[in-house]
Amino acid sequence: MNRPFVALACATETWDGVPHAAVRRAYVAALEQVADCSVVLLPGPGSPPDETLRHFDGLVVGGHESNIAPDHYAGAPCRGPFDPDRDALALSTVPRAVSAGLPLLGICRGLQEINVAYGGTLRDLGTTAHREDLTLPRDQQYLPAHEVRISHGGTLHRLLGRTDPVRVNSLHGQAVDRLAPGLRAEAVADDGVVEALSVARAGAFALGVQWHPEWYASTDPLSRRIFEGFGAAAAHHAAHARAVPREAVTTGGGRW
Repeated sequence: MNRPFVALACATETWDGVPHAAVRRAYVAALEQVADCSVVLLPGPGSPPDETLRHFDGLVVGGHESNIAPDHYAGAPCRGPFDPDRDALALSTVPRAVSAGLPLLGICRGLQEINVAYGGTLRDLGTTAHREDLTLPRDQQYLPAHEVRISHGGTLHRLLGRTDPVRVNSLHGQAVDRLAPGLRAEAVADDGVVEALSVARAGAFALGVQWHPEWYASTDPLSRRIFEGFGAAAAHHAAHARAVPREAVTTGGGRW
């Protein structure tokens, strides 16, 4: 069977005065090598039409240094940088993808986007154990930093087969304040921060984690199981849920 096609949401970054659609290679590598998926980059602004979404077998909204603009959740002013293109892309696409039965994986900013897309709010954490030490090399910044407690009976419990605390590499400045209706807390840190959530009534895999499983996806057992679980759900969608044969997807004269 052909590998499933999954859409990976891009951020917008400006280099030399020109906007670029950007993703970190770590996300692509984890999806290709661990989840066994083929990756299609999904740029903003705006969101793809429904006829484009139906050609995908999953959606991934990953992390980025930008924060979601607080006007999307009636929040207090917070630190930037902001990415209006990414906000428009993710907040409109996430609920449509879930409604269409596509598996969903949110990572860091992606978890926050899932919460806001369903009506939840965010808060600024300030300087806490959830922030990386920028004086360290990048690989050391992304080592496990603290423990989370996994909820019984949820998606993470089923993936791991355990609920005892696990250590995660959680690096973020914002966090869930009010969990959106219809979402379930899948893991919580000792200080009460929601570190993972799921869409309770989703018809497929729909998980968001606040930490960064993409960084050590091939070597860390927890990270590997998250990507393998998403990949299995995407493969199931490719095999059983596609209503029409796969064909080239184009928009505006270009190819996704």
